[in-house]
Amino acid sequence: MRTAFTAAGVVLVLLTQPSSAARDIDAPMPGLEQVPGDVASADLALARKLELVRAAPVSPGQAITIAEKLHPGTKSLRIETDVVMNELVYRVRTARDGQVWASVVSGMSGAAASEPPDSVPAQAGADERRQLAVLQAIGPGMSDAVAVAERSTRGRAVLGELRVEKGRLKFAVVVLAGDDLKEVVLEPPGARLRR
Repeated sequence: MRTAFTAAGVVLVLLTQPSSAARDIDAPMPGLEQVPGDVASADLALARKLELVRAAPVSPGQAITIAEKLHPGTKSLRIETDVVMNELVYRVRTARDGQVWASVVSGMSGAAASEPPDSVPAQAGADERRQLAVLQAIGPGMSDAVAVAERSTRGRAVLGELRVEKGRLKFAVVVLAGDDLKEVVLEPPGARLRR
């Protein structure tokens, strides 16, 4: 796999920025907000979701590839896990030329479970257009960042997104490693946003 991320770079990021490069995540995962008075139910839902993530035959990287093939030339901006009808799905947001598609990919079969090929995309906002321009210029994409984060933590990604910190575009990937959630933040070379 061609990638601008190297293991040495990840180790350097992990050693120099432990508070933001790879850290335990204590907050609930997206999509699992707690309802007051129903903490036990939320804990069970989270445990079930994490078990589905561990057991899913389709990896987050494969889901990104599937979503990007639905709309050739797109790059992934975000991937997250969700549970629909007791099955793990990946929600992948891809973009190209100022247009954004939201795809749902089954974690069990890899089948695209949402939009038809002729679906109408949404227009990207100004921030997404800037992120997409930088993302297309730098080479490595979300699938590369997910692969590096999973290898460096020996875990499985549950969320990957683009983040802007101090004018630089970064990949933030939350990985389930054992029983812990860890966040890995990767900055590809040349990732400065232009105004």
